[in-house]
Amino acid sequence: MCGYAYADQPVRSGHVEQPERSSHGVADEMRYIKASKSDRLKQLEGLRIKIDELCLVELNQKKGLEDEFEMNMSAILSSDDSPWSANPFPNEAIKHWKLDKTEDSLRRRPKLRRNYHFDEGLCHPPATNQLQSNNPAMESHTALGTLPEQMKHFLRKGACGITEEGRSDTEDANNSGELAPSMNDSLETEGPGIPREHKDLLDVQDKNDASHGDAEANKVVLSILCVLITPKRKLAGHLAVMRDAVHFSSKFLVEGSGGSSIFKHFHVLSNGDPSKHDQLGGSHKQKHHKEPGNVGMDCEKGSLVDITDPRCKNIKQHRRWNISKVKAVHWTRYLLQYTAIEIFFNDSTAPVFLNFASSNDAKDVGILIVSSRNESLFPKGSSRDKGGIISFVDRRVAVELAETARESWRRREISNFEYLMILNTLAGRSYNDLTQYPIFPWVLADYSSEKLDFNKSSTFRDLSKPVGALDLKRFQVFEDRYHNFCDPDIPSFYYGSHYSSMGIVLFYLLRSEPFTALHRALQGGKFDHADRLFQSIESTYRNCLSNTSDVKELIPEFFYFPEFLINSNSYHLGVKQDGEPLNDVSLPPWAKGSPEEFIYRNREALESEFVSSNLHQWIDLIFGYKQRGKPAIEAANVFYYLTYEGAVDLETMDDELQRSAIEDQIANFGQTPIQLFRKKHPRRGPPIPIAHPLYFAPASITLTSMMSHTAQSSSPVLFLDLLDSNIIVVNKELTLSVKMWLTTQLQSGGNFTFSSAQDPFFGIGSDALPPRKIGTPVAENFENGRQCFATIQTPTENYLISCGNWENSFQVASLNDGKTIQSVRQHKDLVSCISDTIACNIFIYVTVTSDGSILATGSYDTTVMLWEIFRGGSREKRVSNAQTELSCNDHVIDESPFHILCGHDDIITCLFVSIELNIVISGSKDGTCIFHTLREGRYVRSIRHPSGCALSKLVASQNGRVVIYAENDLSLHMYSINGKHIASSESNGRLNCIELSSCGDFLVCAGDHGQILLRSMYSLEMVRKYEGSGKIITSLVVTPEECFLAGTKDGSLLVYSIENPQLRRGSLPRNIKPKDPLQAGLSGSGNQNSANSGSDRPSWLGFGPSDPSRGNLSGPLRSDRSGSAGLGGIAEPGPVRRGSARTGAIRGPTASSELAVF
Repeated sequence: MCGYAYADQPVRSGHVEQPERSSHGVADEMRYIKASKSDRLKQLEGLRIKIDELCLVELNQKKGLEDEFEMNMSAILSSDDSPWSANPFPNEAIKHWKLDKTEDSLRRRPKLRRNYHFDEGLCHPPATNQLQSNNPAMESHTALGTLPEQMKHFLRKGACGITEEGRSDTEDANNSGELAPSMNDSLETEGPGIPREHKDLLDVQDKNDASHGDAEANKVVLSILCVLITPKRKLAGHLAVMRDAVHFSSKFLVEGSGGSSIFKHFHVLSNGDPSKHDQLGGSHKQKHHKEPGNVGMDCEKGSLVDITDPRCKNIKQHRRWNISKVKAVHWTRYLLQYTAIEIFFNDSTAPVFLNFASSNDAKDVGILIVSSRNESLFPKGSSRDKGGIISFVDRRVAVELAETARESWRRREISNFEYLMILNTLAGRSYNDLTQYPIFPWVLADYSSEKLDFNKSSTFRDLSKPVGALDLKRFQVFEDRYHNFCDPDIPSFYYGSHYSSMGIVLFYLLRSEPFTALHRALQGGKFDHADRLFQSIESTYRNCLSNTSDVKELIPEFFYFPEFLINSNSYHLGVKQDGEPLNDVSLPPWAKGSPEEFIYRNREALESEFVSSNLHQWIDLIFGYKQRGKPAIEAANVFYYLTYEGAVDLETMDDELQRSAIEDQIANFGQTPIQLFRKKHPRRGPPIPIAHPLYFAPASITLTSMMSHTAQSSSPVLFLDLLDSNIIVVNKELTLSVKMWLTTQLQSGGNFTFSSAQDPFFGIGSDALPPRKIGTPVAENFENGRQCFATIQTPTENYLISCGNWENSFQVASLNDGKTIQSVRQHKDLVSCISDTIACNIFIYVTVTSDGSILATGSYDTTVMLWEIFRGGSREKRVSNAQTELSCNDHVIDESPFHILCGHDDIITCLFVSIELNIVISGSKDGTCIFHTLREGRYVRSIRHPSGCALSKLVASQNGRVVIYAENDLSLHMYSINGKHIASSESNGRLNCIELSSCGDFLVCAGDHGQILLRSMYSLEMVRKYEGSGKIITSLVVTPEECFLAGTKDGSLLVYSIENPQLRRGSLPRNIKPKDPLQAGLSGSGNQNSANSGSDRPSWLGFGPSDPSRGNLSGPLRSDRSGSAGLGGIAEPGPVRRGSARTGAIRGPTASSELAVF
């Protein structure tokens, strides 16, 4: 019984517990439901907040797009050449300018561009500024001109239409069930979701790409956090590397130094989900899973400002670069840490500087960009020449490139300026990072004489000493400091300040935007006291010799950019203590009040023999073995320890405040460049006058030979060109002939040598292509001339382009057989002139991408059209009978122009095009020259002939000088690339042809007087007059050897070259017979292979292939050698690298097999 009762008890207990468990379960379920409901409400609230944020972002973007559209269209429609301009050209309207970031192959930035955001208040005293800032009615709009209200309404309507259209695309995406990404997240969307940047215009997504784009090419390979470093600002965001592009999407504006702490705060601010990685398609590699949220955060020594903040209204959020245009990628430093890369491009796009969280990230991204670029241009299985493949420039490669450049400089194959820019680039100095700007030396010590004497050593600065040791009295103070300094944590140093820092750069460039705004920001929003600003060259140099806190060197602009010395924007810079207002920089007496003269003389001093012989000592101090260690101590070249790489390890520093303080000090007080040389730098070799006769011995050039009546015709020669050691000749009857250009050069071990039997000799050989008719008959009453022809060189074939025919087209003929292979008709009237970037741009050559050449055509319809030249492919077949029925494979030139430029009121008569300077200059019968940008087709400025005469001819040099000629007044006028009139000169008769020497320093003219005149491209002064045969010269070309080839009115060809002693015994002119045995023996040598000599040259450095004539002032950088005859007994030729018979401004691709990067 007991047992039964005992057994029964648990049963009753179970019946009691089950309801209790059920009630507990119900309670738990209710709590779970409440918690779920609460979570869902929170999620809904979060989603609502997110939607509000996205709506706000979209609204801000729409408003910004509308504002920018209206601003840009207003600028376009109200520019000088537009129909709605309030001040049609010519006018006296005040314009404001800022620096254009376009670089040439010497890394010079010579151009200015319009500043449409100029603050007029800066032109007035501070009290007036304050008054204007409080009066919205006084806001500046004069730069845009005044537009009618109806036009403004039209612009706003157009802007709304664009933004509404873009929004409808987003709504369509939502309706299709896909989540439309915000602009902040667009980086992580494959395909056409990533917007494209239209430089200096609107960031409007190209809908054609969305419908026709290659999804595989747009697939994101890598996405990573980084900071974009520019002179104006630092932007933190995402970098996406795709197969055909590099895209940066900014999220924050970085205030402060932008050091390593920025990346840590990225993660602190992150509100992302690692699952976002799965939304990327799984095919791209995510270096960091977390993303920063759309909020700002103050840091100890800086802050992150959300890109949607009103302060960031005018900042572009997205940037995109074509990966096939990449020319070089360098691994470099930021704040003395190897965490950055700098990307260089070959289409005049400004370099891009990116900083990453670690050195490994930077290196990985750089290698990926290089490999993607190589794969894009040279796909697997492609038959294209692999000579354009580039390598990632890491520390080892940079040292190797520096050593290669050193040898080229020592052999005088590159100029002093070019060599210093190369070393600066390889040592991590960048225009993008003001904390490590390129460094150049003070080369002169005389800033008080009326005339410079380069024969006196006292004229020059002692390059063997740092600036701090130039004055012995002041150096004693530094030396006492070094020996008496005692600190357990800080090593002894001579100089507490540095020779290069952000403050020094802004001190020098105060008068040029954007540096003016940066200077004011550094000074708390105002200009520093006038007495402390850059006011005089002489006083600045004196201060560098006497002030113990001033040991600064120069910047590159002192040698090419006169505009930085002028207060062209009329800033109110204050009043000095003596009561004199500060305006332009005071120049030395020998500059004669001209900034252009100062720059020319300073550059001349840099390239002088004294500097050439001593520059290696300065290089030892800045980039070489005297930069560190015992040699630095012996040379008194020791600076504060935080200016040196490796002095502190920021990555292992735990104290964030200390690390931030050190980063700020590094950013503001100077950084010593990367050390490139560990051994003593060799001295430069002796000058080689024979390599540059126009500069050293113009009298040695004389008329040496003449070939009469080319093509069995006495028709005038209209066009001459030199291409692949061939002379292209076209006469007035449109008969084309190609002849060989002969020289007596032999190459031995990379150098040129001449035997006694091989004195310098240049002549015209036999026909490479027999004479034949080309093209279509010329239109009635049209005067055919040099401006109607141009040559194109591609890797597979060479072509002649001609225009002026009655069918309003231009035609392309093969130089292999003379047959017309393409005819293009887009102009509405007669095509009157042609210019190609190869013909006019001294620097184009064959770059690492060979498909970037541009053709420009001008017409009677007053427009200029720009065309892309297909340079990569070869024509697989040719239609032999019908010249106009050609397949797309036969097209050399795109059938449709990519820009149509307007603005002229009359016939286009002359053109100049330069990819490197990103410029198109067109001259017209109305007497105006109009400047447009090449990439964007944007109007820049106009200039007019002083007398309003119709322009006949136009040339421009890589040094930024433009010369126009008008037959009506028989005068030459020179302007700077920024539109300033520099000089004028009478032409001494009618000129039929004007050409540039390949170095760009000389203007070569010829015409009815039968003489060849050599003029300076700095002043138009006559340098030399070469007598001819008494015949009218109708065409002219300057060869790389600095010979002159001239065509005459009776069809003869004249050769002006270094005089051959063997020909002195005979009479001049001397005919060169095609069947001459000497010519037959030379036809297989000379330069026949030179066109391909650069195919193996990598272009890693970021410079275009070097023009061998760039050592214009130190003599010597001509590519092809000649002997020593006729040069006043100079017999030692010395080593000079070989070049093509077509270089420089003369035409087309050339390179050196010796020089790997320049």
